[in-house]
Amino acid sequence: MNKNNIFLSVFLAFVFGVAFSYGLVFAVPIINIESNFSLSDNIFLNSEKLSSNKLIIKTSEKPDIFKFEGDCSPSVILESSNGETHVFDVKIQDKSCNKKTVDVLVKAPYKTLKHSFKIIKEYDLYSKFLDYSTADLQNSFEEVKKTVSNLENSILETGEQRVKNERKIEELKYFEEFFGNILEKRKQKFLFPVKGGKVPVTETKVPNSPRPYRNTYTDGIHHGWDLNAPKGSTIVSLDDGIVIRVVKGFTPSEFGKLKRDGEITDKDKTINLDILRGNQVWIKTMKGDVAFYSHLEEIFPEIKEGMILKRGQPVGTVGATGVPEEGYSDFHLHLSLQSNPLDTARAGTYTYLDIMGWPWSFKGQSASYTLEHYHDIFEKLD
Repeated sequence: MNKNNIFLSVFLAFVFGVAFSYGLVFAVPIINIESNFSLSDNIFLNSEKLSSNKLIIKTSEKPDIFKFEGDCSPSVILESSNGETHVFDVKIQDKSCNKKTVDVLVKAPYKTLKHSFKIIKEYDLYSKFLDYSTADLQNSFEEVKKTVSNLENSILETGEQRVKNERKIEELKYFEEFFGNILEKRKQKFLFPVKGGKVPVTETKVPNSPRPYRNTYTDGIHHGWDLNAPKGSTIVSLDDGIVIRVVKGFTPSEFGKLKRDGEITDKDKTINLDILRGNQVWIKTMKGDVAFYSHLEEIFPEIKEGMILKRGQPVGTVGATGVPEEGYSDFHLHLSLQSNPLDTARAGTYTYLDIMGWPWSFKGQSASYTLEHYHDIFEKLD
């Protein structure tokens, strides 16, 4: 096997994290059923084209002898029949289905057959592939594109082979578009996330400014930007991305969880700092970096973990939750950008603590440098 074939095998089975299987599934004959197969083993829950699959049953029996049931409320509808071949459209109705694989049971007199479909969610794909390096994403994009071209030019003998090949091409084109979209979005700068907000102009409001008054129970360093705006100002997503964490309902009683006494480890300091963020939303961006939106007054009810966000989509409002000082009125969005190490080998496995341990954007730079180079990553305000 040559190098390209080896890469393609690894790509399909490991890089995707989705094992494609297009082999014909033969059933033990029931009555006089010849065979049954699906176009592929995948259902893409968020894709208009690929959110259903086809189940083909070859038999002279009438299609109404078959009954269907299974995980996540499958809808199975007879799409066409010529008397000998019945084509059923299989769709998962429960969009909140949390199963990685669903089983669809085909029941006929005296026999039950089972077809298993892998459920592919757009959020899960982003959760993994946003941790990929740009070079590895580009490589995956090129390999998928090449494979699609080869399949489109392949000569197949039977109708079964052709319809399966068409499905395979459509699935790979989905990934071609998916990878291409991430690569294109990585070229963009971030949107300024606070409507009516202002870029920091003082050194105490940018990354790396000292916080000596809390250096005994945190690392004593400011990790992000304080973007000043009136209380209640709308905060929007700085990029297309996914919501990986939401912390809401903060009350002053949370301050009682701060560990201030005894031996305080680096982990304790990290957790203390997390408490001081108050209400917060974490957004994993197309670049892979994770934006911490902290001190929010309100998080809009539609913002939930596991959702996909669009650039500019409202997230919540400016507040001061998590700030211990009574009567605090210096309202702002605290924005920390955690720089993703883009280690492809660890893609999709990072914990909250891992992400909190990533270096923040501009870590180690002077305040003057950070203020001068702010627009290296953010679009300029009008």
